[in-house]
Amino acid sequence: MPEQARNGKKTKKNKKKVSKAPFVYIIILLIAVVIMVCLVVRNNQGKEEDTNSTGENTAENVAEEDDTPLPEYPLIDMNNTENARIEGGTKENTSTKLAETKTYKSVTFTDIKLVAEGGISRLTATMTNNSTENLETQGIKIVFTNKDGSEYASLMAILPATTAGNTNILNVGTTSDIINAYDFTIQSQD
Repeated sequence: MPEQARNGKKTKKNKKKVSKAPFVYIIILLIAVVIMVCLVVRNNQGKEEDTNSTGENTAENVAEEDDTPLPEYPLIDMNNTENARIEGGTKENTSTKLAETKTYKSVTFTDIKLVAEGGISRLTATMTNNSTENLETQGIKIVFTNKDGSEYASLMAILPATTAGNTNILNVGTTSDIINAYDFTIQSQD
């Protein structure tokens, strides 16, 4: 019997050790998580102090200096509707002269649209290669003009490669406000 009693005591001691082990691991894990959270918070506070001490304008500093709201698209003049109309935040060129078919070398441009949306002015057109030779990708200069023929703006662009007798899309964008142009021409990029 003394052996059984000893075995019983050993079993009770083992049970106590086993039951304490998960509790100890949980405590260690919680301490580690608390330490990591403290380090992350401290690190973030240090970064904020560094940014503010370098003199850089944070959003908070800018708001304190000037409370006037910034325009959403500063380069697109949504008040100028000469040769343009505005619908739902989109400014579209309405000049019939600009929309006329244009020709550059052996390429014809049709379905021409000039639209500003999201701060980007975009000229799109269907281009047809009317020659018997493939057109290689090449640089072009698009010159936008006023009604009197004076240059309104110019834009460097890439004319995409187009196989003989086929069509492609010209799609050129800029952040400049070119929407009020009356007409445009395409020239070689020199």
